[in-house]
Amino acid sequence: MKLMKALNNNVALVQDKNGQEAVVMGKGVAFNAKPGDPVREFLIEKHFVLNGDGGKKDFDSLLKRITVDDIELASGIIREGEELLGYRCNDSILLTLSDHLGMLLERMKKGIHFGTPLEWDIKLIYPKEYQFAKKAVADLSKKTGYEIPEQEAAFIVLHFINANSSGKGMEETMMYTKIIQNILNISKLHYGREFREDNFDVSRFVTHVRYFVKRQMKGERLEVDESIAAVIAEKCPEDHKCAMKISRFLHTAYGWEVSEGEELYLTLHLNRMNVHS
Repeated sequence: MKLMKALNNNVALVQDKNGQEAVVMGKGVAFNAKPGDPVREFLIEKHFVLNGDGGKKDFDSLLKRITVDDIELASGIIREGEELLGYRCNDSILLTLSDHLGMLLERMKKGIHFGTPLEWDIKLIYPKEYQFAKKAVADLSKKTGYEIPEQEAAFIVLHFINANSSGKGMEETMMYTKIIQNILNISKLHYGREFREDNFDVSRFVTHVRYFVKRQMKGERLEVDESIAAVIAEKCPEDHKCAMKISRFLHTAYGWEVSEGEELYLTLHLNRMNVHS
């Protein structure tokens, strides 16, 4: 591995043993090093491959908009997030999160704050990730001296969900989150009330919905005995009505065919949430 460019003492652009360009980070990894020098690999704490010419161009473009400090802040959040969440993020998160933090800090300088309409849902759908992101926002406030509002945590969550998935990027992550948000909204409207985000049965329902949506997006189906489905529908009529509303919405909006098995499990989880929350 050889040095191509030292961005500061702790961040460098390198060519790795596979001939790929990458960003490496670690305390003193580029200290006193010149282009062409071998990189002291034992100092490397984080390694991000820049995939192809596009990745290199994106990185060069990024460096015109943000500082190396922003990249180091992003790297610290990624390292801690992977450790605490058990994630293995793809390398693109370095570019996307660094860019986000750069824009965030510019907004803080100007006193501009905004949230996302998905914030409540993100908090409910990804509770573990949201708790970590809240801590990351608090740490950013200490390191930068800006009072960064908690709602910025929702954006960090989306970056981690996107980078930990094998999907098609942030657009798919947003669509996935939006579908879950719509299912929760249908449920709240059907029962005419809000559900407490800290309730165990609400959390179980949200977890079920997450896996349900993943199965639907992959075209997988859950099948059950029709007689069992009929019994559950009769015993839990209001919950079954809600499940059918969700099923019809998904068919209309996304063309999904929701199986009787999925409708049954939605009914059971809706019943638990409605009775116990």
